[in-house]
Amino acid sequence: MRICLVVNTFPSVSETFIYNKALALASKGHKVHVVCYKKNMEGNYFYKQEIESSGIQIHKLSLSGTVNSLAKSFFESPSVFFQSLSFDPKSFRKNYVQNYYIHFFNKIKYDIIHFEFSGIGTVFLPVIDELKGKKVVSCRGTAEKVKLQIDSKRKELLTSLFRKVDLIHCVSVDMTKSIEPYCSDQQKIFVNTPAIDTSFFNSNKIKQPQPVVKIFSVGRLNFQKNYLTGLLAVKILVEKGYQFRWTIVGDGEQLEELQFHTFNLSLQKHVFFEGKRNRDEIKSMNETADIFLLTSVYEGIPNVVLEAMAMKLPVVTTRCGGVDEVIEHGIDGFIAELYDHVALAKYLIQLIDDVTLRNTIGVAAREKIVNNYTLERQTETFEKQYRSLF
Repeated sequence: MRICLVVNTFPSVSETFIYNKALALASKGHKVHVVCYKKNMEGNYFYKQEIESSGIQIHKLSLSGTVNSLAKSFFESPSVFFQSLSFDPKSFRKNYVQNYYIHFFNKIKYDIIHFEFSGIGTVFLPVIDELKGKKVVSCRGTAEKVKLQIDSKRKELLTSLFRKVDLIHCVSVDMTKSIEPYCSDQQKIFVNTPAIDTSFFNSNKIKQPQPVVKIFSVGRLNFQKNYLTGLLAVKILVEKGYQFRWTIVGDGEQLEELQFHTFNLSLQKHVFFEGKRNRDEIKSMNETADIFLLTSVYEGIPNVVLEAMAMKLPVVTTRCGGVDEVIEHGIDGFIAELYDHVALAKYLIQLIDDVTLRNTIGVAAREKIVNNYTLERQTETFEKQYRSLF
């Protein structure tokens, strides 16, 4: 099959699941095209080598430059320019954007076009009927869990998008429940959970008791990740005299706010914000950590949890999105209710006090991921769903 994946940035460190998907499909003999607004190859020698050897073709949308310069737009796409002519500048811009998209995509030979986020799908909604091939859209998190609740316009856009596409991919059963009210044909919906490279995220290390227990988290510093609840939880650990270090990897708009709360709660000797890190660094930090902590208020199924479990780390998480479809409480991880910092502290203490429990949970977690969340399984599901369209 010829498959076109549409994303904002490719490859993106925060969206390695798209990169892995593209490589996996290409390795199965499919011709993979990636359309993006930003091509992020600088400084990514490893990514560049893999992409070139796989035969993946990357196509960069350069719409902003062509719209801002009429002369440039004329020489790049004369036919698009003339088709869009109007005495009204706003009408010209609107016509040009739509004609540019149609012209751009229809130059690419593909059988299936997959918008990897529903927000991206809505951008192309005005021209989607003019785009060739079967259409698929993914529902992964924020666009469905947050914007549907606060933006009435988004409800209209998603309802229209779901009506026009051929398949709707959800990352969890929980996600299907979020979008079902906006989908008139629920036969279009299928679940394909996230997947990770279990050969890369692998550890044979047996955790030994340490005087300072290492707690680890990965995720943007924003309201979704709800780190304040985590700070309240670890404050309980401090009050009970536990020695620990909570390392948080990620950046975002709440850094200053969280640093303020950390200082006011007298946690600056225990909580450390380490900024962004690449995949190799995250693997290494998982390797040396004792417990992975997720405090989010919503998720699809977070890859960072799958990665930690694959590294035999016991996970303590809130009941956000589809995590309870992955973790069996008390068997391969622990789940607290949303905002329940007391329960989070309780489960952290159980794991801190019992290194044998940490290792037992970690082994069970690794087994769960290897049996259910591999790239091979995910790729086979996508192939099956794509083929069902023909």
